Amino acid sequence: MNEAAATVVVPMPHMGVSVEEGTVIEWLVAVGDRVGAGQAICAVATDKVDTEIEAPVDGVLVEILVQVDEDVAVGAPLAELEAAEGSRGGVPGRTQRREDTAGASEEIGASRTVSVDPTPAPLSDSRPNGEGPDRAGLEERAAAGRDAFGRFDPKAAARAVLSFVGGGGGSKPLASPVAKRMAQSHGVDLGTVKGSGRGGRIRKVDVERAIAGGGSRSVDFVNQRVTKSTPLGYEGVPHEVVKTSRVRQVIAEHMVRSRQTAAHMTTEVDVDLSAVVRARTELNAARVPQGEPKLSYLPFIARAACVALGEHPRMNATFLGERTILWQTVNLGLAVDTDEGLLVPVIKDCERMAAPTIAAAIADLAERARTRKLTPDDLAGGTFTLSNPGSVGAVSAPAIINQPQVAILGVPTIQRRPWVIADDRGNEAIAIRPILRLAVTFDHRAVDGADATRFAVSVKDHLEAWSPEAYT
Repeated sequence: MNEAAATVVVPMPHMGVSVEEGTVIEWLVAVGDRVGAGQAICAVATDKVDTEIEAPVDGVLVEILVQVDEDVAVGAPLAELEAAEGSRGGVPGRTQRREDTAGASEEIGASRTVSVDPTPAPLSDSRPNGEGPDRAGLEERAAAGRDAFGRFDPKAAARAVLSFVGGGGGSKPLASPVAKRMAQSHGVDLGTVKGSGRGGRIRKVDVERAIAGGGSRSVDFVNQRVTKSTPLGYEGVPHEVVKTSRVRQVIAEHMVRSRQTAAHMTTEVDVDLSAVVRARTELNAARVPQGEPKLSYLPFIARAACVALGEHPRMNATFLGERTILWQTVNLGLAVDTDEGLLVPVIKDCERMAAPTIAAAIADLAERARTRKLTPDDLAGGTFTLSNPGSVGAVSAPAIINQPQVAILGVPTIQRRPWVIADDRGNEAIAIRPILRLAVTFDHRAVDGADATRFAVSVKDHLEAWSPEAYT
């Protein structure tokens, strides 16, 4: 190795508060290949999303430390690069130590070995004026998603949710992507496997031990064991076998788990969108000449939903059995149809946004979802979800709840329908109106039908009385 060059450690980056580790699914370069700063060198799968890891500097790949299908903890080294002299993005001139997954450290490279710290600094434990935090009720605040000072803390909220998801209550335990695939293919019930990872997370080695020890077997989540043969009685039917993508497997597991966890119920309301149609037409008439994209109806519906969630906070919540977390912000998940399957990126603090701002956020997330440029943080922390099957022509939109949320709003297509209207004197007539049938699917464990219906009616009222001054 050139003594003038620095050895750069490429670590598994921090990719969201609930992501503890990932699995290498592909190496895009080989040892000895020259790479440029920002070039993708490998693909990593997490429980949230597949993502590509980029080279931090110009240089040559000298060692691959994690092989395909192996798990890697956040902060652990993935590879080493020999940085080119004067390379872009490097931080030469200081010696670093790398921690292996067992906690031991060793000196690596020459005196100019560098690394990138993927873990953000911990939150300060003191007030700005130097006083310590109020410890009274700290655990209760953390469980409710708030920090020691009563402020909303997404990390505390995530820990509260993860402690529930991974700690019983009939929910699926946390497991790495490889562990899930291995358990599925061998019929191992993950509920019987003790995890050795952080927070009890089940790793590949844990499933291997369960298989070797004859651990409990179960039918997998789609109730169809994967075999090389066709279903009984279909041997003579012409067919093609295609591999189920990892994203589709994750979606299937999540959908079945949601059905098994939540008591699903749906309430629907018909909305006359005439006021929104007028507001949208006026806004687009002003936007198009300025080169701005036209607004769809979705940001108007999202804005009305956010206002209604402020009026009905139990719809913007997470149900944990003996306690319920009422989220203090609306992180609106938006179901996006992609070639890889359904993804739900999140618009953070959506209640603070006007309809045009929401439209821009929707366009950005949808584009990055379809081009596989989302980060795990883009998919984390959702508190309420909006599903839009109307974009492909659905006339009804009951949906499956996006765990660990308690409700989801389904938006079908807008239909021109005969509608009874009344004038100021109460005289009725039949007119053609743009009608939208909103579907609110909710967890009946957490919310009563009357409360969910009041929320649906609130969304309806805000849309039918749309005021550009109030909502845009």
